[in-house]
Amino acid sequence: MLDNLLVSQMMLPASIRDVSVYHIMYRAGDIVVAGYLAQPKAHRKCPALVYCRGGIHRIGMVQLGWIEHMAACGFVVCAPSYRGNEGGEGQDEFGGADRQDVYGALQLLSRLPQVDAKRIGAVGFSRGAVGAFLAAAETDQIGALVSWGGVVDLHLTYEEREDLRRMLKRVIGHPVKDAHAYMERSALYRATEIKCPVLFVQGGCDELVSPRHPNYMARRLEELRKPYDFWYYPEYGHHFPEAAHYGALSDTCHWLKDKLFSF
Repeated sequence: MLDNLLVSQMMLPASIRDVSVYHIMYRAGDIVVAGYLAQPKAHRKCPALVYCRGGIHRIGMVQLGWIEHMAACGFVVCAPSYRGNEGGEGQDEFGGADRQDVYGALQLLSRLPQVDAKRIGAVGFSRGAVGAFLAAAETDQIGALVSWGGVVDLHLTYEEREDLRRMLKRVIGHPVKDAHAYMERSALYRATEIKCPVLFVQGGCDELVSPRHPNYMARRLEELRKPYDFWYYPEYGHHFPEAAHYGALSDTCHWLKDKLFSF
């Protein structure tokens, strides 16, 4: 079964001694897309994460250091590059058909022999929160979710990011005429479907994805009496300083393990 999903893998040099990293091609629906796989070298069943990168096309590519760090914390990590990138087929639709790339990564993880398929989480950075929340809403495989500087309302992104408006209109449509396409991709309007605990990691000085995003989503989850935690870093922007980033990432991995092993 795995051979039907994993088309190819190429080992890459890892910066962490006890971690293996691969560039992979895998099946997502009816096309083949690119991504990365990082895993501990220890021979044991591990929890897993799908890491949903930010940006679009060559902006915001998968950060190998981040997924290596997650693997060093004991997770098998699959990070889609999204369709249309790095030799992958199809076109990135910013939460449209490319959500299948996330679901394909979940399928792949659940079939890897070193993965505990009952304990899979999702981490969405920036735009990646769109795919992470959709996976939590539309599959039953996500046991815990982290939205790190995450987009939860694309109408709000259109309002705040004048520099992205042309791209959003080209990829998704007009925010009024195609309002449903914006809402259907936005976690804020899918909150009733979220079945797992959520952690928001947010910089108070973030000018790319403002704190309004997690604030609105946290308020909605609270109204629905759904579990969430909120870690707010008032002095940081969209990208934290390196030491602070990896410290917060370690803490995030501890949070994920606590939630994934609590059932």
